[in-house]
Amino acid sequence: MIRNFSLTYQAQAISRGPFLMDKSDHSEERRAARRFEVTWAIAIKGKDQAGERFDEAGTLQNLSSKGAFFFLPKRVRLGARLEVEIRVPMKEESWMKYSAKVVRVKGQKSVFGVAVNFATARPIFIAR
Repeated sequence: MIRNFSLTYQAQAISRGPFLMDKSDHSEERRAARRFEVTWAIAIKGKDQAGERFDEAGTLQNLSSKGAFFFLPKRVRLGARLEVEIRVPMKEESWMKYSAKVVRVKGQKSVFGVAVNFATARPIFIAR
């Protein structure tokens, strides 16, 4: 069962704080692929910091061909493997599914920003 986790208010508050990812002290861009700001629905499956399995629903913050950034109510470990499903907004029942590896976790008390790299640039398309 996927638990619905509303992040709109929390994501807006965090984006003004230490989570602001598009501003950097570095003068050059280090990302290998262009990142797009999106607010698409996502479903995440994996294990939290304590090793407990979870299913969460939320909103994607940004997306590239190499990875994504989103918020979770649970801390996950660096290097953890997650299943990421992203709803394609042009088609009501179409989702892209990726296997992903956690490469960065930034957190506060109740919400954690998670950056992942996709195992492959090509998703699996599924209907839900």
